[in-house]
Amino acid sequence: MDVRKTSIERNPFLGLFLRASDRLLLCPPGITQKVRDQAETALGTKLIPMLINQSNLLGVYCALNSNGAILPEFADENEVNLLKEEGLNVYTLDSRWGASGNNILCNDKAALLNPLLPKHEAQKISDCLGVEAVQAPIGGIETVGSINVVTNKGLLAYNRITEVELKRLESLFKVKGTVGSANMGVPFVGICLAANSQGALIGELSSGFEVQRAYEALS
Repeated sequence: MDVRKTSIERNPFLGLFLRASDRLLLCPPGITQKVRDQAETALGTKLIPMLINQSNLLGVYCALNSNGAILPEFADENEVNLLKEEGLNVYTLDSRWGASGNNILCNDKAALLNPLLPKHEAQKISDCLGVEAVQAPIGGIETVGSINVVTNKGLLAYNRITEVELKRLESLFKVKGTVGSANMGVPFVGICLAANSQGALIGELSSGFEVQRAYEALS
């Protein structure tokens, strides 16, 4: 497990800009060669440079696993087709819920969704990602993707959840995990990291303890 500290345009909130699975890493076209090299080394996946309707906030607007991608309805047809060409199912979510990366937490085994999502949208998400989808808040927060990071090997969870909630997440995603923070105490780890089964990129402000906690959680 390789965990590397970095930033994008001096912004340590990597989860805003990057979205990773075991197959792909979606990244803005303008990231530096240094960040590209760090990503390729740590995550070991193919990089797909793209925007979503001219926005570089790929981590906000996309939920991703090895089977599919959830994009907002305002995504361009070319952006949808780019991911389909990579062999992914793609579903475009009603723009009211367009921050898919914040509203959906998923790996290749399950998905946890914002409980306020309409039921018909939840079913479409489940079908696209090819996994069971459950709707529930975590730690009283509905935007479950912004506060947690899950891969096929581990879970770094919002550090204000209960032990019972952590066990439920572990059971749902079929991984072990722990709670943590990043970027010197930020509890919303989903906006601070990009990770898959091989490794992770974490915001460069993260302390040594936070890096070690992420390593332990996601290994």
